[in-house]
Amino acid sequence: MWYWGAGTIADALMIQTFGLVLPIFNKGFCLDAVMLSWAVMLPRLLDGITDPFVDHLSDNLHTRWGRRKPFLLVTAILGAALVAGIWWANPEWPKSWQFGFLIVCATLYYMTWGTYSITHYALGYELTDDYHERARVMAIRTVFLQLVVAAVGWSYWLAQRPVFGGEIHGIRWIGAGMAVLIIATGLIPVLACKERFARVNRTHEPILKSLKEAVRLGVFRTYLAVRFFSAFGLVVFNQLIFYVNTYHVCGGDKGLATKIIGIGTMITVVLSMAVLPLVPRISRGMGKRKAVILGCAIALGQACMMPLLYTPAQPYLQLVAARLTAPLVAIAIVLRDAIVPDICDIDELENGKRREALFTAVVSFVYKIEVLLCVVLVGYLLRFLAYDQTLKVQSPEVLTRLQWFTFSPNIFFCGVALLFAIRFPVTEAYMDEVRRKLDARREA
Repeated sequence: MWYWGAGTIADALMIQTFGLVLPIFNKGFCLDAVMLSWAVMLPRLLDGITDPFVDHLSDNLHTRWGRRKPFLLVTAILGAALVAGIWWANPEWPKSWQFGFLIVCATLYYMTWGTYSITHYALGYELTDDYHERARVMAIRTVFLQLVVAAVGWSYWLAQRPVFGGEIHGIRWIGAGMAVLIIATGLIPVLACKERFARVNRTHEPILKSLKEAVRLGVFRTYLAVRFFSAFGLVVFNQLIFYVNTYHVCGGDKGLATKIIGIGTMITVVLSMAVLPLVPRISRGMGKRKAVILGCAIALGQACMMPLLYTPAQPYLQLVAARLTAPLVAIAIVLRDAIVPDICDIDELENGKRREALFTAVVSFVYKIEVLLCVVLVGYLLRFLAYDQTLKVQSPEVLTRLQWFTFSPNIFFCGVALLFAIRFPVTEAYMDEVRRKLDARREA
């Protein structure tokens, strides 16, 4: 489990680093927010469409190395090259050249990360059949994930240090270091892990039939709804909060804004990691379903509290939310992710196939679609709100509208997610019966 979990560092570094594209290309390269939104959205759309096909191939691949490892090996190396190379656009290029360069890099970037992430997840889902042990597997993954989040949370601040001579030069050095880490950690599960189901699915099944059977599962549709609405408002919030922090809370002081974000990330990581050892015990005591419901309720309360905490009078007051809710939300997210292998068992019982990668790809597709919609929406929102990236101080009217569009969607969609979480039917007793039937079938 720990060898597999170490591969999370490579996975998280790829996507967390790409999250810096919006502020750096917008502020450092001065690329228009709408152009930047489309440069990020179009590759993600293509990646979301191709993911199910690539990962269906992973479910049905038969090699001497297994189903997952060939994909992990190639994408770890290619992902490292892209993490280092995407920042080498020239600020002196015409904006159309920067736009084209970013689209090409982002297309390769998303497809590479998507393939690595989904096959890595699928390998982890196969590690154990135990209902509660699956929660421990996801907790181990989260330990490594939080370490990366803590480091990347400071990367934009670090890129602006005078020693680098500018944020563009700084992010190039940081990207090179991250590339080395991606290769070093991405190959650990390739070399150290064994696949339990390397020889299943001997009869190949068409992709469309597999997708139809997967989406037909009612529990999977409800699970997708919980994830979609939990993330939609939060993605909009995360895209816009940088601007609220910089221009409303910190009065245009980008250094202070990035410093606060870095501190908040560290607090969240420390508190989240402190409670992760409790995840298996909470899974046994409360159950994954009740924990997810509680997590959605806490996220809703946190979303309602956010407008009161982002104030120019007390810039550091926003860190209160990280202290109050991070541990419980972290536990809920870990247990939510641990539900996917349960759904794979239900699918095997009903359809006779092991399709960890396909289910992960569908989850990833839905998430990518909502993220790209949010990215494009944010680009147009910034234009609609009359935000001007060339100004250090924005007008009071712009700041007021910016706050409304940052906080309101998160409150609404967290409420919808809570309603779907309450409807989710899978409990420990439900899965015990599924496991009993599967074990009897395999024994026969």
